[in-house]
Amino acid sequence: MEPNPKRNYVEQWNMNVQREIAPNLTATVGYIGSHGVHMLIRGDDGNMVLPTKTSAGYLWPYNPPNAAGQTKDLRVNPNFGGIRFMSFGTSASYEALQLNVQKRMSHGFQFGGSYTYSKAMDDSSATIAGDAFSNSVTSWFWFAPDISHAPSDFDVRHSSAINGIWQVPVSPSLHGPAAAVLRGWELGGVLKMNSGIPTTPLIGGDPLGVQNSGSDAFSIPNRIPGRDPVNHNFKSNPGGVFLGYINYNAFELPKATPEIASQCVPFGFSPAGSRNPNPGIPGTCSNLIGNAGRNSIVGPGLFNLDFSTHKDFAVPKISESFKVQF
Repeated sequence: MEPNPKRNYVEQWNMNVQREIAPNLTATVGYIGSHGVHMLIRGDDGNMVLPTKTSAGYLWPYNPPNAAGQTKDLRVNPNFGGIRFMSFGTSASYEALQLNVQKRMSHGFQFGGSYTYSKAMDDSSATIAGDAFSNSVTSWFWFAPDISHAPSDFDVRHSSAINGIWQVPVSPSLHGPAAAVLRGWELGGVLKMNSGIPTTPLIGGDPLGVQNSGSDAFSIPNRIPGRDPVNHNFKSNPGGVFLGYINYNAFELPKATPEIASQCVPFGFSPAGSRNPNPGIPGTCSNLIGNAGRNSIVGPGLFNLDFSTHKDFAVPKISESFKVQF
């Protein structure tokens, strides 16, 4: 536990303007924001190998396996096992533009509509429980929050909702059984449309050589400029060069640059004398974390419609206003 943590706090602000456009019709536009400082970050194991920051990104030490496939123990303290940690070294922010229109019931019609364009950013979205969100990476790197500074796990960029109620009109001259059947109908609906939540492309295993016992054993690929990471045609063309929702052709393994080439361990490398010697993939650097970033893939949006039908039956024997609704 961080022995002398700085005080954690969140600033919040908002501004709203509301205007009556017409009788029973109002519109509101607002801006809302927040900024969190010294936010909590926790992880399963802080006793890991630490990298250095280079012009190519964070590079873990050159630590190729020996002929037996073993690497040196370069953790902070090799005499200890996993050390869970908790510190207050991250930040968070939220900004949103909100639009709202409301029409109160008049002439048998009621309507409401809202739209929010927002952006939530942080270094780690989890709190005490690292797996608070199913699209999360459980634990990020405590020593460098800038590696994981990105849209939050709960970031939904676009969100809109429309609702309405319509009291179906019936001629007042209608009487008898026809009036009983046709009068008192009410139709309602709620339509909600959200953009998707983000997720992170990962390279499995421990290619970086972090050597911890927690859930930080992963790397991130490089993003190829100009290529969409999402296959928007995934429902009708799931095969071929696309494998489902993610366009794998938009990513590549981290590459060695001239500055760090001598310190890189190629992906798939096995030294001579081992059971399966392999020079690895030329030009790649498994101990360099890629630039694709956290939460760089946005999942599919959500379209949800709820519809309702109501029928009111007047019961004048109880009172003039008493009704039973089906």
